[in-house]
Amino acid sequence: MVLSVTVHGRSCDLALHPVSEKTAEMVRRLGTDVYREKPLRWWRKGNTATWGMKIDDECNVRVELDGRPVAFDTARIVADPLRLRRRMYLDSKVRYLCVLGYDNEICKFQWTWDNVTGFDPDKFEFMVHKWDRIMGEQDYYILDEIRYGGEFADRHDWCETSGFTLVPPRLIDLDEVRALYAGGGDPVEADTVA
Repeated sequence: MVLSVTVHGRSCDLALHPVSEKTAEMVRRLGTDVYREKPLRWWRKGNTATWGMKIDDECNVRVELDGRPVAFDTARIVADPLRLRRRMYLDSKVRYLCVLGYDNEICKFQWTWDNVTGFDPDKFEFMVHKWDRIMGEQDYYILDEIRYGGEFADRHDWCETSGFTLVPPRLIDLDEVRALYAGGGDPVEADTVA
């Protein structure tokens, strides 16, 4: 049997970068015009970027087996999100992180597994990032990858894109996050942004 999961909604391509105080001031001064500046053209590069589908009320998820819809509780997708644990930033001298990118490109993404024997929704593993505090929005989930039965999909299909607009750059003051962490604040929430 062929199993597929299709998500139609808004894709995200976001990066979280450490920036100097001078660059943070430039970001504050220029706002979205900062994307035109040469020093920040690297926003899509590095190991702090995340790409995926935003899981929200505007997102449609369809699970099919041999082309026929299968009942599936989509709440399972965000039930156990990954939390960014970049202690290297909290434990460093870095003062600011900057979020750059986009989160509103309408598109469709499909994961397909061939030769599936039987269907068990408990075999799904969803790699979902929770960026609530990073983006300043509650329940901000990004679906990055799906495995079924411990296996990555045999095929990925990304299509029907329709363009995007870049988000206003968002600065995170790590001194505030460190204070939250040191003051007994929720370490999970602190780690979520750093």
